[in-house]
Amino acid sequence: MVSRGSHDAAPPPDAVIIKRGQYLLPTAPPPIWRQQQEVNLARLLAVQRTNQGGVLSHESAALLHGAWLRRHEPDVHLLYSFAPSSTSSPLPPVVYGGPLAWGRSSGLPPDAVEGTLLRGRVVRLCRRRRHLEAPDLATVLGLRTTTLARTLADCLLDLPGPEAFVVGDSLLRIGTGFDRFKPEACRDALEQLLAQTRAVLGRSSGHRGVARARRMLPLLDPAAESPGESETRYWLLTLGLPPPQSQFEVPGGASSWFLDLAWERFRIALEFDGASKYALHGDALYQEKLRQERIEELGWRILRVAWADLREPTALLGRVLAALPAGIEMRLVPRPWLT
Repeated sequence: MVSRGSHDAAPPPDAVIIKRGQYLLPTAPPPIWRQQQEVNLARLLAVQRTNQGGVLSHESAALLHGAWLRRHEPDVHLLYSFAPSSTSSPLPPVVYGGPLAWGRSSGLPPDAVEGTLLRGRVVRLCRRRRHLEAPDLATVLGLRTTTLARTLADCLLDLPGPEAFVVGDSLLRIGTGFDRFKPEACRDALEQLLAQTRAVLGRSSGHRGVARARRMLPLLDPAAESPGESETRYWLLTLGLPPPQSQFEVPGGASSWFLDLAWERFRIALEFDGASKYALHGDALYQEKLRQERIEELGWRILRVAWADLREPTALLGRVLAALPAGIEMRLVPRPWLT
């Protein structure tokens, strides 16, 4: 619950200060991602409540639409039809990992276990002037925000490359209802969303990010199933690899398997190992090992990728090239404009 503060009364001792005059009474226990989700949504409510005329946009709008983001604590974005008095201001940081989120200016959460705390980043409130038309506007969870197409266009125009690519994949997935078992069923919805986004970009002539946005849009893929898959694809495309197929189906007799990223011609696949895969144990771990062995028996080379690998994308590129069959080359066409 986000409450309005009072000049005369101090907020409760367990309140998380979200913004001047606005605080959250947290209810989310660990894990940290759940507490961050609660605070992220509270920030959106508090900011819109205190910024009349502002429309939540970019990552804020994507969050409302249910998209995944590259950053666990994204900045809050507002669009105005007029020039705002300030364009950027910090919001109070929050400490996560205790029994509840902690947002006081001093001290640490009571009963917190040593080593479990994470001090959140300084989130910024970003304000921009931008012309919005009626078809650009939506209401989600009672908050004024932008439509999926407008949100996608704004993210491609203004966010750094990795952030734009990750949220772009997710927005396409949400907007099309993509199902890897029935990929053709989303084709019409995909074409409609892409056309709507191109129309928004067409009204953005002169914006310094419009050229990159137009070229990035056709590289997005609603089949991506996690931020890790999207970011892996982003870096490899930037470095020049041909686009891989996301969630590529490999028939295996009585059953079939899906590969996160695959180059069918070269029989090379990447599997992104997020936190859930690292948590596998017992029979689940055995089944994952058996799955990989059976796919490799069909002539595939599988490379496993983790978040740490994305800090050194050139090393990851080297692993892919080293996995090529003898005498086979993969032509690189770098795309530095994606950054």
